[in-house]
This record gives sequence, C-alpha cells and structure tokens, in this order.
Amino acid sequence: MPSVTLRHEIETDEDTYWQKIVFDEGFNTKMYVDHLKFPGWKVLDQKEDDAKLTRRVQVDPEVGNLPGAVKKVIGDRLSYVEEGTFDKKTKRYSFKVQPSALADKTRVAGEMWVEKLGDKKVARVCKIDVEVKVFMVGSMVEERILSDLKSSYDKGTSFTNDYIKQNGL
Repeated sequence: MPSVTLRHEIETDEDTYWQKIVFDEGFNTKMYVDHLKFPGWKVLDQKEDDAKLTRRVQVDPEVGNLPGAVKKVIGDRLSYVEEGTFDKKTKRYSFKVQPSALADKTRVAGEMWVEKLGDKKVARVCKIDVEVKVFMVGSMVEERILSDLKSSYDKGTSFTNDYIKQNGL
C-alpha cells in the first residue's frame, strides 16, 4: 500500500496551529475554497468533549486533468468525506477518507501531528496511506491521489504561514 509522509514548517505554536488553523472553519474555507480553488469545503458535523474532538468534513477538490483510464473509472467530479478524531492528550489527529467514487475499493487514512521546533515554529507531519483496488488503474489512481495531496499540502503551507503573519497568530 503506497503511503507518503509530508513534513512542513508552520510559523506558530502548537495550540494555535490546532485551534486557529486546523479546527477553524473560517480559516479552512479561505484556504480550500478561496486559495486552493476547491469547489467546496464544509464541516458536516463536529463534536468535542474533554478527551477528543471529532468531525466530519465534506471536501470537493479540484480534479483537473485526469488520464483517460482514470477519468473513465471515477468520472468528472470527485468528492470525499473526511472523518477525523483529534486526541487532546496525545495531540494527534487521525482520519479516514470516504470518497464519492470507488468507495468500496478505496482506502485513504492517515495521522497528523506537530513537532515543536521553537516558541513560534512547529513541523506539521502528516502520514497518509492510500490503497485503490481496481484492476489495471488502481496504481494510477493511487499515484494521482498522493500527487494531489502533496501539491495541496505544499500550497496550503505557504497560505497558512502567510495567514498566520497577516493575523498575528
């Protein structure tokens, strides 16, 4: 099963990163819809207690140009629901993704955490596993998912650091 580990430096402290970035609906709408040009991003459900925060998010990413074989399998549009849990004690966010196409043949799951680098600097680390069980095109779809994830995280990091500076976070 292919996987990727992404590591990006974010210019803020750990608590601010989780509260004002990851779990802030306004920030995420600006990043995904305005900056990354995703057709849609919205929180479907979010609950919090003393131990954890759970949420479900509907994401409609920009699909772009797809190879013909992949397009034939998944169509012109793709959306997914991310179901995640943030453990407040370990400060780790684990998630799984339910895609709109090939849901019974696709597994995308991961975990995200931060490592402190300084008073106002952390490294966000995200490990994501992808598996698509479709004869002939599964590996192409996996490669495309991983490529799109890396691109989105790279672009999102620049936006995040700019947002933090502009908003004094």
